[in-house]
Order: sequence, then C-alpha cells, then structure tokens
Amino acid sequence: MRTISLRLDDTTDAVLTDYCQRHGLTQTRAVRDAILHLVQADARQTPRPTPVELAERFGLIGAFRSTEGDLGEHHAAHLKARLRARHARDSGLGQEADEVGAPS
Repeated sequence: MRTISLRLDDTTDAVLTDYCQRHGLTQTRAVRDAILHLVQADARQTPRPTPVELAERFGLIGAFRSTEGDLGEHHAAHLKARLRARHARDSGLGQEADEVGAPS
C-alpha cells in the first residue's frame, strides 16, 4: 500500500479530526472513504451510454443481413419499397400465368 502526504488547513484538519473522533475512524480510513465516495458520485453523474448509443457507436445498427446501413433509421421507407417490389413481382406473375393459360 502506498503512503501519501496530505496538507490541510487548520479548519479542514479540525473538521477531519472531529469527524474521526465522532465516528471512531482513523484519518486514513476517513480520507479513503471520502475519495471512494467522490469517485462513486462522479460515476453516477456521468451518464452511461444506452444500448442504442453503444450500437450506433460500434456501427451495429443496420449492419446485419443487409448492405443498407440505415435500416433502423429509415425502416419504414425500406419496408414500403420492399412491399411495393413484392406486389409488383406478384402482380406480374399473375398476369403471366393468365397469358400462358389463356386460349389463343
């Protein structure tokens, strides 16, 4: 364990000494706990990225089974285009079947 020196003004030293006496702590323990408390409070205030933000950061949105990287963002337009293409394809097949089966 590493030892450090700490310079305190008279007021802060008095506050630390009083706190340690009231709570039965050593000054080392009180300072260590205070540092851990500051780090934990900072971690709570630093917003953690959401799963969506992480997926965007790593380029995962729209990256699977598609060469179109914007599927998540423009899913409605992509879906409409695919439905129109399917409808056109299915309509075309129906007409060809009628033409093939029709008497000449």
